Amino acid sequence: MKKRSLIFVIPAVLLVGLLCYALINALCIYIPQEKAQKSFRDLKESVRIVEDGTERQDHASSDGAAESGADHTQQRGADNADNKGAITEYDYDNLDRYNPDYVGWLTIDDTVIDYPVMKSSENDPEYYLHRDFYGNNSVSGCLFIGEGCTSESNSFVIYGHNMNNESMFGALDEYYDYDYAQKHRDIRFYVNGKERIYRVFAAFQTKVYQDRDDVFKYYEAVGDLSRDEYDQTVENVRSLSEPKLPDAPEYPAQLMFLSTCSYHTDDGRFVVAAYRVS
Repeated sequence: MKKRSLIFVIPAVLLVGLLCYALINALCIYIPQEKAQKSFRDLKESVRIVEDGTERQDHASSDGAAESGADHTQQRGADNADNKGAITEYDYDNLDRYNPDYVGWLTIDDTVIDYPVMKSSENDPEYYLHRDFYGNNSVSGCLFIGEGCTSESNSFVIYGHNMNNESMFGALDEYYDYDYAQKHRDIRFYVNGKERIYRVFAAFQTKVYQDRDDVFKYYEAVGDLSRDEYDQTVENVRSLSEPKLPDAPEYPAQLMFLSTCSYHTDDGRFVVAAYRVS
């Protein structure tokens, strides 16, 4: 009788143990990601401006965050209506008071993409791959501009993690669908107090290649391109794109690539390409 009971008890104990292990792992992944998202929301809230043109009290909160009592009431950023119909704006330009590596704020309407963009030194271009806005260790990292380019280059790339809760650039591959891409064509990027609009013209799967591979590498098609380099880049990108979107940039419209990891192959990447229209 005891042996028969053990036959049922042992598998049950193992199953409970596996469930507990899975739950702990899930929490270890979920909690840091949610903490990172809250930090970004708090950061945005810290530069929120109320409808009468006066700024809300600063309350950016994260370990290592700098506090500032500086007065900066000039309104910049996107208009949004709250539940009472009041206008809310964000003074994104003032975020460099917390970190001089801050470049601007990237947002795509009706998506989770609503984050600051960083740029570290060329000596350590991936500094923000695993660091938050304040330079603390973070599983989510930050969006950051890659090596060999800046937000003023006529072609630049912004990298972000493909998080399993679809935060950061985790939902970027939705652009593989034509209808989705058509509905989310415009990307807003606030730099130096001004709103820039970029229009998506391509989305494609690719990978990080070996140096010796003689293929198009989007991450090398950055910086200040010549007209021939620019035209060739646009041609290559459009040929790789799955959604065949109707228009394409013409030189010298600024190019922007949004890049994240993809798991269709080793060292895979998914890239959304856009060009500046205003």
